[in-house]
Amino acid sequence: MRYIAICLFLLYNSIVLAQGNTQGQVTAIDLEFDRAKVFFLNKKYNTAAIMFKKVYDKVKDEEKKAEVLFMIAESYRLSNNFKKAFDWYEQLVNTKYPDPKILYSYGLLLKNFERYDDAARMFNDYLFEVPGDKNAEREIKACRIAAAWKLTPLKFTVANVKQINTTFSDYSPCFVSNKLFWSSSRSESTGGIIFEWTGQKCSDLFESELTSLAKVNKLPGLVNTNYNEGVIWMDSVKSTMYYTQCNGADGRGMNCKIYVSYYQNNQWTEGKVLPFCTDSFTVGHPSFSDDGKRLFFASDMPGGYGEKDIYVISYNSLTEKWGTPINLGPNVNTNEDEMFPALNRDGKIYFASKGHYGFGGLDLFYTKDSANSFSKAINLQSPINSGADDFGITFTYDADIQKPIAYYSSNREGGIGDDDIYSISIKPFTYLVKGIIIDNESKTPAANATMNVTGTAINQQIKTGTNGEFTLELPLNEEVQFFATKEKYFRSNSIIVSSKNTVADTTANLTLLIEPIPDEGVEFTLKGIYYDLDKADIRPEAAKILDSLVVILNQNPTLVIELASHTDSRADENYNVKLSQRRAQSCVDYLIKNGIDKKRLVAVGYGESKLVNDCADGVDCTDEQHQENRRTTFRVIADNFKSR
Repeated sequence: MRYIAICLFLLYNSIVLAQGNTQGQVTAIDLEFDRAKVFFLNKKYNTAAIMFKKVYDKVKDEEKKAEVLFMIAESYRLSNNFKKAFDWYEQLVNTKYPDPKILYSYGLLLKNFERYDDAARMFNDYLFEVPGDKNAEREIKACRIAAAWKLTPLKFTVANVKQINTTFSDYSPCFVSNKLFWSSSRSESTGGIIFEWTGQKCSDLFESELTSLAKVNKLPGLVNTNYNEGVIWMDSVKSTMYYTQCNGADGRGMNCKIYVSYYQNNQWTEGKVLPFCTDSFTVGHPSFSDDGKRLFFASDMPGGYGEKDIYVISYNSLTEKWGTPINLGPNVNTNEDEMFPALNRDGKIYFASKGHYGFGGLDLFYTKDSANSFSKAINLQSPINSGADDFGITFTYDADIQKPIAYYSSNREGGIGDDDIYSISIKPFTYLVKGIIIDNESKTPAANATMNVTGTAINQQIKTGTNGEFTLELPLNEEVQFFATKEKYFRSNSIIVSSKNTVADTTANLTLLIEPIPDEGVEFTLKGIYYDLDKADIRPEAAKILDSLVVILNQNPTLVIELASHTDSRADENYNVKLSQRRAQSCVDYLIKNGIDKKRLVAVGYGESKLVNDCADGVDCTDEQHQENRRTTFRVIADNFKSR
């Protein structure tokens, strides 16, 4: 995720001297490493990662290789390239790199991918090395809270606004009078300068009418430069705009500042920096109150609680005088980043934070203001927040519940590019399915089973944990099929759940039973398969029984079975073997005719060799006792069939 206008890109003018090897000599690899480190210290993380990777391929010493590996992983993590950072951190935690902080950073990445159990274990490992670390203790609790929230999402629908998103970063929307404004590093951005923090172009400000989102335009006038513009606030008549600009119009600026621009003669004027911004610290993310008397913003100015805090400053539009910035206090700000304030007409101040209990990355929160006393931050929960970065919200104030109530940005999985713009709509009702998969033999929960869910608008598989349970929210007006599978088990029967005509929040409770696939020696009798005297033809009532076997074989496509026929003892033994073989083959032929691969079927006629009672030759038995021996059976002889 891009931290353009989120953070101050303070370009350190540090010079890293090349470190000598044990003989005091400086090698070419040392020089390459130190040069990459200069880029890293100057926050050119994407470029630094590329340079460190070149060094990594050349280093032979195990200790030095681990150090380079750490720099690659950190470069990707700090540039918010979570996927690449995760891959490199997976390698790093398996080395002998001495700093236990890598366990903490790896835990944060696991949170980004919503692997909360794994993340909590990693934070615990870190606490073993660094007892009493408050951040790690907070993150362990956050993992537990986030996992619970994820199971009970709130009644919102979050959707990617695909018409305006690109493969680059599109973020921090601002809604004004049926028009959407946002920041983007897309190819149409001004100039050809690549921002080395992210490896993308510097961002510009863009706009689009909601009625024709596919038509995207760069803001006209002088507001966009060759460098980074982003995160805007605009008045209701679209005449005045406050926005964040980083590095200055000439690229020589040392940080980010808030600028103001005016719409005159169908274009935006060149921005002017606000007087309370300085070169000493970063100021950005402006958001005015409705009365125009207070401006909320983010800054890392001295005296805060952590990295970047939310502040408010008074403004007198008549005298154009600004007051003194006031920190929103410890209910809002933490020792991490708080950024992207946004005011709503409901009296709440929304913002993004890494420091409160959350899902991972930046989460969206709100606080309430009472005479400059701000209440404890409240997480917006799932589905608005995710393990990724969720930030930069704007509200539409639309009374039509069929339309979005807000837009915001996120770099969650499943998007089009880096950061994407998403819409938030109110979901009329929620239809939850809560279920459990049971081993029908042991009557215990089936751990690590798979719940298969198929419908018109949904097609997914859900792994159960050790308790065999799963929870899923269904799309409304949908008919969905559920069935359970597990290795070495028969597939369960299907259960159909319909969320059509839902008129209230609904929870459906399901229990699905799965049977273990038996060992080869275990036979199942197919009751109801009878034959005419001295015949092997499949009778209509027998066909119904075989049809159920077709279903089982289709549901369990890896099974190979032996289909066997047995007779009683009241005829010649050789005759009985031949008759039973014909009957077994007729069953197999029926299954093949109904689509079962012949390679999965073996027909065997056992004649009278496997009687189930004492009715052998010469024993006086009733017809019912002889009938017990005249049976058709099947048994599983393999569970590894693969169709070509």
